[in-house]
Amino acid sequence: MKTILIVDDIKVNLKVLEVLLTRNGYAVLSAMSAGKALGLLQKHLCDLIISDIQMPEMDGFQFCRLCQLDEKLKHIPFIFYSSARDEKQIQQQARKVGAQAVVRKPADPAGFLKTIDTVLNDALNRTQGLAGQDRFLNRRLDRVPGIVGWTLDANGDFTDISPAVARLTGFPVKHIQEMGKSGWLNRVHSSDEQKVRNAYKQLFQNHVPLDIVYRFERRDNRFAWLVEKSGTPYGNQAHGCDRVDGFTADISADMTDLERRMEYREQRVIQTFSSGVSHDLDNMLNGIADYIQLSATTTASSRERQRFLANALKISRSALALNRDIFYLSGEDKAVEKNSLLTRVVARVVRSLMQGSDIPCRVEIPRGVWPCRVDTRLMARALEHVIINACEAVAQKHDGKIEVTLQNISIEDTPVETRPVSETRPDPGRYVQLSISDNGCGIDDPYLDQVCLPYFSLKPKDMKKGVGLSLAISRAIIAGHGGEMAVHSKKNHGTKIWVLLPAEPGRT
Repeated sequence: MKTILIVDDIKVNLKVLEVLLTRNGYAVLSAMSAGKALGLLQKHLCDLIISDIQMPEMDGFQFCRLCQLDEKLKHIPFIFYSSARDEKQIQQQARKVGAQAVVRKPADPAGFLKTIDTVLNDALNRTQGLAGQDRFLNRRLDRVPGIVGWTLDANGDFTDISPAVARLTGFPVKHIQEMGKSGWLNRVHSSDEQKVRNAYKQLFQNHVPLDIVYRFERRDNRFAWLVEKSGTPYGNQAHGCDRVDGFTADISADMTDLERRMEYREQRVIQTFSSGVSHDLDNMLNGIADYIQLSATTTASSRERQRFLANALKISRSALALNRDIFYLSGEDKAVEKNSLLTRVVARVVRSLMQGSDIPCRVEIPRGVWPCRVDTRLMARALEHVIINACEAVAQKHDGKIEVTLQNISIEDTPVETRPVSETRPDPGRYVQLSISDNGCGIDDPYLDQVCLPYFSLKPKDMKKGVGLSLAISRAIIAGHGGEMAVHSKKNHGTKIWVLLPAEPGRT
């Protein structure tokens, strides 16, 4: 049974149409305004829309135009049912906004029903014509190595699939058609299976097109990396999916190349890390040895010996701090003792680092920031690295400045576009967001994904202070607190670092 949505601001008109359509075998949805009709269409899709033109708030032309702009609604045919006198102008405007027909009020019932049948049949023919085009495209896709075009029906069976599937999977085409998509999904790698099944569930239930990458077990038991994309399913959510077209491509060669590049990058990171740690420790140990040796000379005065030993002790403490950082990064020690409020740690670290500095630093810690408990020692070290980096970035600017702000963030209430860029989406809940920004030299996009790697730096050697674990240890400490750190930067415009930490539940 086809479903028709009728829209008119006059209740009597709605009732007349409803009786006519239901008596002739149609299911009917009705709305007294275009706004209410759009709301209905978000929950119940239909096969045809019949709308009045002259309505308050939003007229029929605006309504039709909005439907044409919506991916889920633009395939629904549209008939205007109007008493407007300027028929020629109405016809032109109707075609312009995408309507299929205009029927004048009052209409002869037989003629009106014939128009409805014609519009619905035309819509069906267009769909069938597209199916033929898709079969043609599948045959063309077969000429492209590694790409398989396919069509699935509402039951998940292949109604059409290009012969290239035999090369991709090792199975005969007939075998693939018999197994259907359910059998296909059974050969998806166990690590990817749930992701793929969820994607297909979204496709058939919510008409969300496929765009997934996964591993598929071929007939020879080797796994191939596949990318799979589809169009929006034909049909509507009211009656389910009629069919869907898509393609599957073998990207194993690309993934192998990517894995090699990732492996090479990991090796480079390890080499850089090992070299950096070795260099720092070598300098520290040599410095300690030199100062001890100087203090042992017979010509050194008592005061000089004291100074030499104090310097040796200072360097040894730096070496111990480096060793603690390496130990923390290794994952051996992730114990976090939440013994202080974040607001206090931030205030203390900023005061300590910026005291005596000529760099302006604005600190904004508003009243009412949610309680967020952190490990005093670890969080102080994490923030020190970030703020020292910011100071170095603005050191060469006459108008350099730093801003440190805290604010409450409720993830479920925060629009996606206002959240910091992050590799993972935080769980819903209450968070405290710390942002540290500067207007310094900034970083080019190609380097952004490397700024948190150990010993990565774009600064000249004479500008670097301390060892090169810097943001790597900061991110690790923040992750150890159940938080996230994200970096946004633009060359010559500055850098902003967000830290998102979970607040204590139910407290203000």
